[in-house]
Amino acid sequence: MQTDYQIKILMLFHELEKALGDMYMLFAERFPEHNNLWHRLIKEEQEHAEAVQKLYQLTYQGQALFDEGIIKAEGVQTIIDYVKDACAAEKPGSITALQALTTAHDLEKSLIAKSIFSHFRVSPQFADMLRYLREGSLSHIDLTKNELDKTKKDHTKKKPQSPQ
Repeated sequence: MQTDYQIKILMLFHELEKALGDMYMLFAERFPEHNNLWHRLIKEEQEHAEAVQKLYQLTYQGQALFDEGIIKAEGVQTIIDYVKDACAAEKPGSITALQALTTAHDLEKSLIAKSIFSHFRVSPQFADMLRYLREGSLSHIDLTKNELDKTKKDHTKKKPQSPQ
């Protein structure tokens, strides 16, 4: 049985996954040139939110265990607040695609976002699901980094060269 504090963290993780999906939806509207990335992240964040809910249910059925380790509810809440504030402040033209990609990459590589699914232990029949979720979370780091690097490279090519 999970403690009230663990339940709070799980609920916050669910909220974080949904907030990230909302932010990526906003970015998809503002920066359609990166639609493949944004829509993949949206889809996978929705899957992650559903998975957190499923894993939470499995803890009550005795088929999963959640050990929060060093993760603190306050830390998860801080990231949620940051994501929500970024969405609220985002108006057309207020950030560039490069800034949006940087924000996405920074959030995806944050300790909490990349390690959520490593804090679960599941019964063997759910091991593949958990492995998929862990790998998916880690792949977000690579996806955002690749798109960020490509955009930086394209941006550099477009800058006019200064005369020598």
